[in-house]
Amino acid sequence: MYWPKINQDVSNEVERCSVCLKYRPSNPSEPLSPHPVPERPYEKVDLFTCHGKDFLMVTDYFSAYPEVCALNTTNSETVIKCLKAVFSRYGVPNVVFSDNGPQFTSLQFKNFAKEWDFVHQMSSPNYPQSNGLVERSIQTIKHLMKKSKESGSDFYKSLLIYRSTPLEHGASPAQLLMGRRLRSNLPMKQTLLKSGKENEVRKVKENIKRKQKIYFDRGTRILPELEKGEEVRIKESSTKTWNLQGTVKEQIDPRSYIVETSDGTVLRRNRRDIVVDKTSKEPSKESTETVEMTTSTSRMSKSSRDSSETLRRSSRVKQPPTRLIETC
Repeated sequence: MYWPKINQDVSNEVERCSVCLKYRPSNPSEPLSPHPVPERPYEKVDLFTCHGKDFLMVTDYFSAYPEVCALNTTNSETVIKCLKAVFSRYGVPNVVFSDNGPQFTSLQFKNFAKEWDFVHQMSSPNYPQSNGLVERSIQTIKHLMKKSKESGSDFYKSLLIYRSTPLEHGASPAQLLMGRRLRSNLPMKQTLLKSGKENEVRKVKENIKRKQKIYFDRGTRILPELEKGEEVRIKESSTKTWNLQGTVKEQIDPRSYIVETSDGTVLRRNRRDIVVDKTSKEPSKESTETVEMTTSTSRMSKSSRDSSETLRRSSRVKQPPTRLIETC
């Protein structure tokens, strides 16, 4: 059986199937959207609170210099106090990037950002890829903590060595942040105060990001942007299903949307965790007319075939015509 646009009609029918939509596979990975390389140290920093033992990590995007603060509690007041100490040492950054923890979304932290004159940006929930820099830093610091504990060595000495270790471009995090090498237990000249590699480091980092994007973008595709008021489904991180229905309220950042669910809850999700819900939409008029026209054509064709197959000669008895010459 075939009719024009059969593949399109089948796809539309599958998209309107609620069960099919609920258990559909995850959206494909979108092309990599890396953070721009800052122009200078401490222009942009990243925050993260480690679970278990509470630590606040502050990582500079330009130098990758980590600052680790031990916390008694994870409330906003304690976090702000720690950040004030960090900012007083290295300066106030232009942009502070963090996750969506309650200590970062509170009104108290919002007032702190306004008072200290920096822009606070947050990553999409359930999407750690957008916070990749601090995720890598956390893994490194956790390894240092584990090794120091098992070997009985000083963790802060290990942290000092990490800050003094040259990176892929030849400069250490301390050199990039403070313009000098840190004094450790290794002999060092006191005249080594400036790195002088800012432009070189920037070119190396941009080249690395360009290569990362080329390799990451293989097998990815751009997802279409969502319109305000569009009905969607959200992927639940616990069940890995698309069972949560909602409506798009607004787009606040590229690939990040505010969605109001059917029970009134307002959520922020990345575009990869959102799919258009077509289960409640009626089939389009054009599609309906196409199906009706195709069905009518099929019926006419079938009727013609049936009539041609049953065609036979008439069984009526033929009589010879009566001619005028024969009656005279």
